[in-house]
Amino acid sequence: MKAWIQAHPRWTIALSSLLWAFCYPPFPMGWLSFVVLVPAFFATQNLRPRQAFGYWFLGGLAYNTVMYWWIYNVIKVGPAFIIGGGLVLLILFLSLFNGLLGLGFRLALRYPVLLATYPIAWAGLEAARAAGEMSFPWNDFGYALGHSLTLMQGVSIFGVYGLSALLIAANLFLFQALRKGGVNGRLWLLSWFLLPAVLWALGVRTLLRTDSNDAHAPSITISLVQPSIPQTKKWSEEYFGSVMAKTFRTMDGPRGDRSPVEGSDLIVFAETSVPDFLRSRPELIDTFFTRAVQLHASILMGALDFAEDRKPWRDYIFYNSAFLFPPRQDGMVQQYSKLRLVPFSEKLPFQNVFPILNYVHLGEGDFSPGPGYQVWGDSLRFAPSICYEVIYPEFARQAKKAGAQFLVNITNDGWFGRSNGPYEHANIARFRAVETGMPIARCANSGVSVFYDAWGRDLGHTDLMDSTVLQRRLPIAPRNPFYARHGGIVDAFFLAALGMWILGLLLVSLPLPSTGKRQLTS
Repeated sequence: MKAWIQAHPRWTIALSSLLWAFCYPPFPMGWLSFVVLVPAFFATQNLRPRQAFGYWFLGGLAYNTVMYWWIYNVIKVGPAFIIGGGLVLLILFLSLFNGLLGLGFRLALRYPVLLATYPIAWAGLEAARAAGEMSFPWNDFGYALGHSLTLMQGVSIFGVYGLSALLIAANLFLFQALRKGGVNGRLWLLSWFLLPAVLWALGVRTLLRTDSNDAHAPSITISLVQPSIPQTKKWSEEYFGSVMAKTFRTMDGPRGDRSPVEGSDLIVFAETSVPDFLRSRPELIDTFFTRAVQLHASILMGALDFAEDRKPWRDYIFYNSAFLFPPRQDGMVQQYSKLRLVPFSEKLPFQNVFPILNYVHLGEGDFSPGPGYQVWGDSLRFAPSICYEVIYPEFARQAKKAGAQFLVNITNDGWFGRSNGPYEHANIARFRAVETGMPIARCANSGVSVFYDAWGRDLGHTDLMDSTVLQRRLPIAPRNPFYARHGGIVDAFFLAALGMWILGLLLVSLPLPSTGKRQLTS
């Protein structure tokens, strides 16, 4: 096997990268995450640095194609050339990170200290990828353990980046064990075995101490309305009436039966459940108000909004928003507008830095970020989040610091069709619950709608493309784990470690300065 790997490094790295992509939910291969990169490490050790970058980049193309092919479904409702080209550019861009990881590993092999800290540098690169206008931190390695409720509990201490570092460390331990052999090899093999064992023991200990099912824990009854509106019709004015009719029909249930949302404290509709500017539909505002009062429940729903903003390149700014209707006729509607916008889909990056980009239109939504976090509710307080925002650990932590006790995430995901995309998105939300100790109610237009408790346990979920209502009593456990309190420091540590690792690599790679003395020869 080693001989084949050495003879075919390009294919080895490509196959290893492809298997890596299948470690994430919904694929049932999460257990491979502790070993999946070992063949790629062996294939890399005898390569030149340029080859290491190139072969890992090619492997990244296979990996990122499996991870993101579902974005292709957006072509059904958008300009095919722009969306298809954007998907290709996204895969190429993200594969650059794979290339850098391969290059970093090859260079680190020369220096024991750099090799030992390679897992921390990997985690730092993931943390860096979550920053800035071009951020898209969807596929962090730690998410591969979303299959195991027990193994993922460690994120409550060191976050998903820390879990990524541990997975890379496990692969590195096994690589060293197989490479060295003998007594040293057995010690490395023991380390490889102990790492998941300790992670599992930590998870068991955490779950044994849970009390989310305690009858005395505060709770809130929430209904998630999933109408499964096809994206090919959702934004057409011709179908607007039928879209809203199906949405309310799903909420009301079969005629003559008890409404599936009765008994709720909070009723949640998906992102842009009203596919229009809400203020331009006063009849719908009245309808949501009336239903909230009749059902004695708050209603949270998604729609668009705008505000006047006279600039040379625009007259209005647009928001992707969530609106909360109170169960009182004299109550005020509250609004939250999305803070984290998807680059190139909802907003062109760096528009504020380079105003000329405001004149460029590539089919993006041209939205603006909202003014800040919102926390709603009386006795039990929650923070709304919209779609993509849930992939940012910092977003959930800041919401908790603002006073939230649980999160409500509304998303569409109908863009993704029947693919791995909605499952990946739901899996990421689960990690936010464990990291912060905050339960999450996630409502998706076409699924997966799901409830996670403060330890990430699935309290109920829907299937893709079902038109249904999911109602659950969500326990709000008073949990405040280490990462929720100090996650900013943890993430800063990984970023700083990456910087120090790169600096160390540069220092050892520079040629030593000459002393200027002549050497005597006999």
